Amino acid sequence: MVFVVVQIVLELVVGDQGGIDVVANNKTNMDIEYIITETIYQNGTGQVAKIDYQFDETLNIDSSTSTPSTSSIARQNKEKRNRQYDVTITREQYQTLSRQILNALSFDAFVNVLRPFIMGYYTNGELERAFYTLDRDRSGTIHIKELSAFLPILNETINNDALNAYVRKVDENFDGNLNYDEFRTLVLRGIGRDIICNHI
Repeated sequence: MVFVVVQIVLELVVGDQGGIDVVANNKTNMDIEYIITETIYQNGTGQVAKIDYQFDETLNIDSSTSTPSTSSIARQNKEKRNRQYDVTITREQYQTLSRQILNALSFDAFVNVLRPFIMGYYTNGELERAFYTLDRDRSGTIHIKELSAFLPILNETINNDALNAYVRKVDENFDGNLNYDEFRTLVLRGIGRDIICNHI
């Protein structure tokens, strides 16, 4: 079998996510760097046969401390934390797993939803397609049940309580569902990736 491999690498740096505590004159700066590599394996007819995501996140924390005194000792601490995740799924694996889930998405629809979820980034209407793919009842929102038809393929241990906790982070109108803007926020903040990666 002949495979065509398409690889996309997204490298992002989010800098200076810190603040200053004026009373103790503490300063903390955080830079988050992450690299997401998407590798798509297509068969000879162009059909996706396998998809692989590698996620590497590095959090750099730089903090300095001094007290408001002329004889104080200034301290500077640097800390680096690293997280790595791999998510790989083949069409055959998906089809086997999806038989156990009521109203499971087709593999191609699953890939269309997975891409912005993992990448935290989207182009050319990908996010709209993902949203409308998950909004199975066409209500204009994604319900927890609709979201849970997608996620157990990646993680069978995630439950509705965990999903609700993630949804609450972006649920601006507190209805327990995701409208398009809330879904977009979930993807752009990387919460979708956290749902998948933190529960593998």
